[in-house]
Amino acid sequence: MTIDPSNVVVIARREYVARGRTRTFKATTVLLVIVGLVVALAPVILQYFDKGSTGTTIEVSVGDSKPTVDVAAALNALLNVSPTAATTGGSGGTGTGAGSGAAGSQAPQYRVVTTTDIAGARLRVADGKSGGLLIVTRNAAGELEFAYATKASAIDRTSLLVRQAAGTIAVQDRLTSAGIPPIDQAKLFAGPTYTVQAPDGSAPTGPSSPDGFVNQFAGGFVLAIVLFMAIILYGQWVAYSVVEEKSSRVMEVILGAATPFELLGGKVIGVGALAVTQYVIVGIPATVALLLQPQIAALVLGGTAGSIALPAGISISLLLAFGVFFVLGFALYAALYAGAAALVSRTEDINQIVAPLTLVAAAGYLVAVYSSTGLLDPNSKLVVIMSYVPFFSPYLMLSRMGAGLVGPLEVAVAIAILAVSVPLAIWVAARFYSAGVLMYGQRPSLRLMVRVLRGRA
Repeated sequence: MTIDPSNVVVIARREYVARGRTRTFKATTVLLVIVGLVVALAPVILQYFDKGSTGTTIEVSVGDSKPTVDVAAALNALLNVSPTAATTGGSGGTGTGAGSGAAGSQAPQYRVVTTTDIAGARLRVADGKSGGLLIVTRNAAGELEFAYATKASAIDRTSLLVRQAAGTIAVQDRLTSAGIPPIDQAKLFAGPTYTVQAPDGSAPTGPSSPDGFVNQFAGGFVLAIVLFMAIILYGQWVAYSVVEEKSSRVMEVILGAATPFELLGGKVIGVGALAVTQYVIVGIPATVALLLQPQIAALVLGGTAGSIALPAGISISLLLAFGVFFVLGFALYAALYAGAAALVSRTEDINQIVAPLTLVAAAGYLVAVYSSTGLLDPNSKLVVIMSYVPFFSPYLMLSRMGAGLVGPLEVAVAIAILAVSVPLAIWVAARFYSAGVLMYGQRPSLRLMVRVLRGRA
């Protein structure tokens, strides 16, 4: 089979220009740019709207309980402790000390105040003016007791934090009553040295903390989501383009000057190039905003800007792998979307004919999600085997690579298998094209596809 590259280029240029000039493409691109910037700057935006706020107000009433610690100060420190300080510091006295300097230049999330008017405080909580009221009493045994009045549910984040803080304050009260000074309390609650090792005693190859694990898999997980959305969205573009040309009889004219293989290749390349263009237009400002997030936060919110660096979980190798899987994965699915769409004559039948491909893509995406979140073992035989299947490898390899579960050789093998599968997919789709251009009025079905592949349509 001879292929004229000039025909492929002409068809690709036509697809690129025609779809790039549509209002839908322009409006979608603008909307995606805005969404990308909002997502990249979401932390800064949220902090900006909270800038003038003193945070959620928590009122404290100690009555005549006479606690040995300043409940309001301790609660304020414990509620406003930073994630880093909460991780590195211990509980009890250590947590309180760390919390006092955790807020840094940022406004505290919670404002803790004392009150003696319990009835008035309850009304403020009911009206939403206060987030909660912590009532401290002392029982007959001399132990502190806590009652928290709030409109929130029992699993509300603030309620859970107040509950944890109350436990810490009660322990501090007991220790202080027993004559143990705060400096000794800090030593008692200091966290032990704790390390994670591989079975052979060596250092682990993956993250050793929950935060590190989340950061590591998040990059590949997010990229797999982006890839899935691109395949579904732009694959539908290709399918609709084919059906529109067939219903208007334009396909019959084009096939007089180009082979089905050239037409397929041109469509996939044209729409693929437009997809890459749109992703670049959306990705550049979003990436710049993400990299400059510390500088933008310092400019908008004040404070000191941090260094410019890639987000946690994202690496150059992962981004390069995403680019390769994006191109090859889209080419595979787009060719099959186009071939299947050639078998129908009305746009109303597109969803029916491409549904199996969409389900296959969704299956690979869901396995990638479940293995990333721990619902499936990412090292199980099923997941490992699916990682090399061309229909699933773009999603699974990205998520497993982001989690540090595969090496460069495994990624290279999956890419090679996927690259070999693309020409085969285009050949299958070209056969559908050859037969489908003359089919009008037939209902699409699996039997029809098999007949076309066997050359009996």
